[in-house]
Parts: sequence; C-alpha cells; structure tokens
Amino acid sequence: MKNSRSRMIVISLLSVACMLFQTSAVWAFSLNDLSSSAESAKSAAEGASMLDRAKNVYTGFYASTENLVDAQTMTMSLINPSEGSALTSKLGDINSGSTFSRLTKLVGFSETMDSGTTDSSLTSKLTKIITTPGSFEKAKKVYDHASTAYTSGNNSVSEAKTLYKEIKAFIASPSAKGLSETLLSGLGDYSDKILPFIIEHGPARVKTAAHIADAFKGFL
Repeated sequence: MKNSRSRMIVISLLSVACMLFQTSAVWAFSLNDLSSSAESAKSAAEGASMLDRAKNVYTGFYASTENLVDAQTMTMSLINPSEGSALTSKLGDINSGSTFSRLTKLVGFSETMDSGTTDSSLTSKLTKIITTPGSFEKAKKVYDHASTAYTSGNNSVSEAKTLYKEIKAFIASPSAKGLSETLLSGLGDYSDKILPFIIEHGPARVKTAAHIADAFKGFL
C-alpha cells in the first residue's frame, strides 16, 4: 500500500515537472519570438527613417540646384539678354523623366553655364551693367538665389556623405535581412545612384553658387 502511494506521488511529481518544463519552453519560445519581432520592427523603423532622410537630401539638393540655375540664368540675362532668353527656354525639358533623370539634367544644365557665371571677369562685366534701380533689383534677386543655393547645397552634400555610409552599412548588416523588398530597393536606389551623384557633383554646384553670391554681394 505504501509502495503504491509512493509510486503515485512520484508519478504526480513527474507530471507536474513535465508540465512546468513544457510551460517554461512555451514561455521561452514566446519571449524569443517577441524579441525577434521587436528587433524586426526596430530595423524596419530605422530603414524607413534613413529612406525619409535620403528623400529630404534629394529634395534639398534639387531645390538648391534650381536656385542656382535661377541665379545663373538671371546672370546670363544681365550680361547677354538674348543668350539668357535662349537658356531659359530650355528649362521646360528638364522636369520630365525619373527622379534621378531630372536631377542629372538639372545639374548638367547648370554646369553648361559655369563658364559664363564663374569666370574672373564677371565682377567687371557686372560693374558696367548694374547701374540702374532696375538692375540693382535684379542683382538682389540673383544674390538671394545664389546664397540660398549655397547654404542648402552645402547642407545637402554634407548629409549625403553621412547618409551614404549609414545606408551601405545598414543594407549589409544582418538586421536588414527579412525587411520588405520595397524598403531595401528604395534605400539601394539612393545609396547606389542618387547620393553618390550628389556627393560627386554637389561640391562644384556649391562652389559656383558661392562665386555668384560673392560677385553680386558687392553691388548690394
């Protein structure tokens, strides 16, 4: 009788132990699952934040280049009105195509005007032209566009350099595995094409903007 009772107690204890072990295993699995989900959500949020920053860099640099182009075309119009009008008419073809295509066309258009807006004789040419209230008003607009282009462009290039490294490291990290293809593809577009383009061509646009702003500042 005692043996039978002892056996029952042992069996009961073993049953309880098994239940506790199974419960612990389930809890451990649930906690691991929750931890993994939290890490995935954190990585997705980090990637989305980088993508938003990359879009802001693009928008900022594009707006900067638009301001520079306005400053350049207005400068060319002051120096040579007929040439300035011809240049302005070409602007209509730039706002078509993909995001990257529009940027490359706008930067390329700006680069074609460098020789006329950054040469050493610019200030002496302007001295002969900016002599009336109307021309002074135009000079003020050119300066405003150029100085805005300089500040915005400088900030965009600096952020592009930082963000390029961050995105490359993020995509190569284990935490990027399992994230949506849309997010990774978007980040890849910026790190492979758009940001490198801004890093390569941005400094020269900033330098041109600074040169024009300095040239016109003396007339204000």
